[in-house]
Amino acid sequence: MPSTVNRSSPQALLFDTYGTVCDFYQPLRRAFEALSVKKGVECDAGRMAIAWRTAYLVSTSTQALQETAFKPLPDINRNNLIELLGREFPATVSATEIEDLVATWEKLDPWPDVVEGLQQIKEHAIIGPLSNGNFADMVRLARHAKLPWDIILGASVSGQYKPHPQTYLKSVAALRLQPSQVCMVAAHQVDLAFASSHGMQTAFIPRPLEFGGRVKPKYPQEGVSYIEAAEVYAEGDWTFIAEDFLDLAAQLAT
Repeated sequence: MPSTVNRSSPQALLFDTYGTVCDFYQPLRRAFEALSVKKGVECDAGRMAIAWRTAYLVSTSTQALQETAFKPLPDINRNNLIELLGREFPATVSATEIEDLVATWEKLDPWPDVVEGLQQIKEHAIIGPLSNGNFADMVRLARHAKLPWDIILGASVSGQYKPHPQTYLKSVAALRLQPSQVCMVAAHQVDLAFASSHGMQTAFIPRPLEFGGRVKPKYPQEGVSYIEAAEVYAEGDWTFIAEDFLDLAAQLAT
């Protein structure tokens, strides 16, 4: 359903990557399953995949809000993984196996519409990630998933993780554009709310399978956390509301 917001053609579209462009759940789940088979033990691989992703979100958000020293994302993911394995995995894991798991974040699967959708969107505007992934992370992921970025922006540009204002504003400034000329694309509406607060256009793309199938209801229950549920209902009057990247490309074309 298109938004009712008055729209102007953005000169650049910047994308949240983990969850919006790429599926984190299935690759991480498969990695934990493979490790459990190798070790001859049982674990809830899906639960561990979601827990690792949640730890990533909490860690990066805390860094941004507290403005603590910037740590490379693989270091953050490694530390969170070691804690998670110690808590939930019933076998000893070697340093090499930990590094292999951390590298999974550079080998995520793009959603089925992504590569073709990005190629179509690229006909209308500059495209790039505005992600918590650092330069090295995003380059390797782009090569693996065949993401046709024009430029890589986000945390490495600002030295801060989202939702720090400079992560958005320095990414926009790097393109020599005004916030109103740039559209933030995300499946997570808190990301869109922050982008909008800095004057950016916004595009909401639901990813119903982001957390393996759990979806935030249209009318959330009071007191229930939905941090580990996909958002499928628009909760703001975003500039664009699209089913997927192909739909977004079609809206841009018109």
